[in-house]
Amino acid sequence: MATINSLQSIPVPLPIFDGTDYDLWEKKMITLFNSQNLGDIVNEPQNTSILNEAQRKELKVKDASALYLIQQSLAQNVFRRITKASTAKDAWDMIRKEFLGDPQVRTIQLRIL
Repeated sequence: MATINSLQSIPVPLPIFDGTDYDLWEKKMITLFNSQNLGDIVNEPQNTSILNEAQRKELKVKDASALYLIQQSLAQNVFRRITKASTAKDAWDMIRKEFLGDPQVRTIQLRIL
């Protein structure tokens, strides 16, 4: 279970992704990330060269929190596929690419249909 931000202590069960219905799981996770102020961690590449030390430390904590949420929301058979990911963005992109497909491949598939 996760807790909705530090101001509240309402336990919330994480959506578990077992390899099916990726699109639904992704929507739930994005809402969870946004509620925890972590949405930018998985959606935008981070340029740490322009950050000061305190900002880097905060980003590292946010990244670890997002990665933890991703890891805890995956069934074991899916989790094994992201064990080499060292950041939340890496893990998110690995899952997205495998279960949703590469953006270029999706575009081609839509054109074929």
